[in-house]
Amino acid sequence: MSDQEGRPGPLEDEKRGPTSQPGRPQPEAAEVESARLLEGDARQPLRDMGFTDERIRQLADQYVAEDRGQDTRAFIDWAKDQGR
Repeated sequence: MSDQEGRPGPLEDEKRGPTSQPGRPQPEAAEVESARLLEGDARQPLRDMGFTDERIRQLADQYVAEDRGQDTRAFIDWAKDQGR
């Protein structure tokens, strides 16, 4: 879904639009469940690192919307790079 250099996947540009937060793509309706599953799987490890539930949700939405994949470990690593 995305390359190893951490760049968004090929569908990321299509997901930026008037409903996105400024500068942040949002998951499409069909992807929301994937974002919620990813969020749930990563919640406790990210909480332990000081992330709020709101920030975890925001990052999960962005990760899925940017077509980065659905791997929990990769998401956690990416989220750490994004910051709390």
